[in-house]
Amino acid sequence: MRTVSLGIWVRSGTFGELPDEAGLSHFLEHMFFKGTTSRSARDIVEAFDNVGGELNAYTAKEYTCFYAKVIDENLPLAVDVMMDMLCRPAFAAEDIAKEKQVVLEEISMYEDSPDEIIHDYLAETIWPEHPLGRPVIGSRESIASITHDSVRSYYSRYYRADNIVVSAAGRLDHETLVSLIGEYAHFPDPVSRLSAPVYPELNYQRRFVKREKATEQSHICLGFPGLPWGHADIYTMNVMNNIFGGGMSSRLFQAVREELGLAYSIYSYSSSYMPAGYYAIYAGLSAQNVPRAFDSIAREIGLLKESPVMAQELERAKQQVKGALIIGLESTSNRMSRMGRGLMILGRVTPLDEIVSRIEAVDDVAVMDLARRTFVPEQASLCVLGVPAPGAEDESLLLSALR
Repeated sequence: MRTVSLGIWVRSGTFGELPDEAGLSHFLEHMFFKGTTSRSARDIVEAFDNVGGELNAYTAKEYTCFYAKVIDENLPLAVDVMMDMLCRPAFAAEDIAKEKQVVLEEISMYEDSPDEIIHDYLAETIWPEHPLGRPVIGSRESIASITHDSVRSYYSRYYRADNIVVSAAGRLDHETLVSLIGEYAHFPDPVSRLSAPVYPELNYQRRFVKREKATEQSHICLGFPGLPWGHADIYTMNVMNNIFGGGMSSRLFQAVREELGLAYSIYSYSSSYMPAGYYAIYAGLSAQNVPRAFDSIAREIGLLKESPVMAQELERAKQQVKGALIIGLESTSNRMSRMGRGLMILGRVTPLDEIVSRIEAVDDVAVMDLARRTFVPEQASLCVLGVPAPGAEDESLLLSALR
């Protein structure tokens, strides 16, 4: 490799926001790019453009990640600029006012993407009134209420050395990186000890939510209780999802799209967080196709719960999960992300050999057992967005199909 991927991970996300702070983690992510006490916003982006590097960031529900990729010789520059952004942000009042408008435009853009926003609606459906059920971006009301004082207060609470993980991968050595971090990372001294995040009580709620919107399709998300980070069955879940709806060879894709032609996009996925998780099935399709799609989805759920997975299909799924992991590690960015996320969420980087052995240990009995524990009709939630679907005015369609 001739490159280095550098990530600075901050334990700051929706999990740490009070209701009137919704979206502040994401808003601060924007503000760090607006300038420091010694660099303008243009200085920041030009520092990376001038050396052919990349700089970006994203906010999740449990952390915010700032990341860069540069040629190895430019690692000192990357550390210098990124730590300047995070340790000495300007937070100018005029920039805060301007960026509030930018984020409001981002919300509008997101609302115009029903195939994306439906997933936020599902989280809100199953975890109402909980931080993990709120969208990372916040709401129009919460963004409008942001002030200079609230930005500074939130920054002081979470942007501190004892709340940050630094990870890097590529052409570098550990001692050099540690030395650079020591030279450039000077966060303000915390005024108090940072307590571990305390979640409100989190109970999965079975609910049906319908949001009408002038779209060409109905967008549906079917949810079930899932697994938290670190759960013993997390790799069984990965294999089960690959079989069920995780790719083009999956049962859902083949049944609903290839055999019946009912949808262009259909897939399943698992979302895990520290205290809990959920499992979801998404489909975007014409309203008149919803009842038939539900029947097909329910049939595939029933087969997964009642019939052992054939050896060939199980082996293919395990190879796909392993292949995606190992091929992904050819990327310095993916290596950096795996380390940073592991340390931030689990407190350790799980060795690759351990992951592979746990994937290989998954058998047909484990998959069927997990399917039975996951796909419980009485725990199914449904979120529908778009044009009304015939027969989907209440939960009867969902329950009758799943039974």
